[in-house]
Amino acid sequence: MQAEGFRLWIDRNGFPVFVLISALAGIVFQETWCFLAPLFLLFFQISVHRLHWIFYLLLISIPLSTEVDLPGGFATDFPDELLMWWLFGFGLVYVLHPATADIRKILKHPITVALAVHWLWILFTSLSSQDVWVSLKYWISKTWYLFVFYILAYLFLKNEKRLFRFALLSIGTAALTVMIIEWKHAGSGFAFDQINTAVRPFYRNHVNYACLLVCLLPYAWPVWHLLKRKAFFRMVWIGLVLVLLAGIFFSYTRAAYLALPAVILVYPVVRWKWVNRAMLILPALGIAAMIYFTSGNRYLELAPDYNKAVTHVEFGTLLEATPQGKDISTMERLYRWVAGVRMVGEKYLVGFGPAGFYSAYPAYTLHRFSTYVSENPDRSGIHNYYLMTAVEQGLPGLIFFLVLIWLFFLEAQPLLRAKLPALRHWGFAATMSMSSILVILFFNDMVETDKVGTYFFLNFAILLRLNQIRILHESN
Repeated sequence: MQAEGFRLWIDRNGFPVFVLISALAGIVFQETWCFLAPLFLLFFQISVHRLHWIFYLLLISIPLSTEVDLPGGFATDFPDELLMWWLFGFGLVYVLHPATADIRKILKHPITVALAVHWLWILFTSLSSQDVWVSLKYWISKTWYLFVFYILAYLFLKNEKRLFRFALLSIGTAALTVMIIEWKHAGSGFAFDQINTAVRPFYRNHVNYACLLVCLLPYAWPVWHLLKRKAFFRMVWIGLVLVLLAGIFFSYTRAAYLALPAVILVYPVVRWKWVNRAMLILPALGIAAMIYFTSGNRYLELAPDYNKAVTHVEFGTLLEATPQGKDISTMERLYRWVAGVRMVGEKYLVGFGPAGFYSAYPAYTLHRFSTYVSENPDRSGIHNYYLMTAVEQGLPGLIFFLVLIWLFFLEAQPLLRAKLPALRHWGFAATMSMSSILVILFFNDMVETDKVGTYFFLNFAILLRLNQIRILHESN
């Protein structure tokens, strides 16, 4: 009985006693880490008993994180990537626990199978890569992204209450960064050439900034409906949405502007079950365009005038210069796309290996398409995720990716026609968020970034969970 009483006393008072001992040790030994030990213990206990709270913390940290360079040429996104690693470790234990029965449902789903096949293909192309170590780092990063934002997100975002928290925390934190950035940006009169400075340290550049906001914006819709009986909170929510829209507008990001109206085209396709037709027509159009421009070397007619393709400091002149072939960023994309197509022709089966584009593409460029920034000091990629996938993983990698997209929209079709309004609203949000991302990927390669890639996989997880709820509801 005495032992049992002592155990109960420790359970109730152990943490305060530990805090006291740590504080005394810190004072005596003059060691800062002693004062932090209770916080680490608390974080550890939360991870053991409430791991989804750490997942919420990760969602909060994504808009706030910044890129940090590490010794040895490494870099990380702090603190969200550290939280991903932590969740990956604890999540493995959580998933393997016998009580986690939900894991069986997701593992059998066709989307999970497709993701696993693509993941294994990425590993295969990493091992056959021209730089195995660089490619394997890409694969390892892909692994924890998939696990945290697909597997764990499916397990944690299991009902509307948790989905509401996800949307509230993500949009609320993103809106906070917008307010800080636009306050800084206002000092320059919202000048186009100052936006990249204003978005730091939260975002690498204005493109990451705008694309994150576009990914999150559709999730304002279901929250709006949940607040229908709370007029004050609805007004606050409208304010946050306007903040996001202002951030997108003053980001001066053309890809984000194009992604916003994606709903106009995508919604009727999904709502009226035209996904199969669309997935036949769009690749066919892409192949037809490729054949047209390569026949008779017509693509050479697109080559820019080296002296006229320049950087513009006014957004209006940038928009005017884009269709005229006088914008440096557009023409530099074309320079790399031409190289990318030639690379696919060289290694169409296994590609050059994940993360292998940068080191290999100079040998495949055409000088006729070069611009004065073609030396690429920022070591940026091809700026088209679809082409990048074909270059680095071969045509099979691109096919696997397109199959994933096809399966996503097939999964979305019944949700947009679901009997429960809540399911339709959340399904609409996930579908439109993914649609925006897919438009963005035509002009950027961002699936492996923390600002966009996280929501790419989250949309899959949310869609699967919503369909599980729909099936359960309609079977009763």
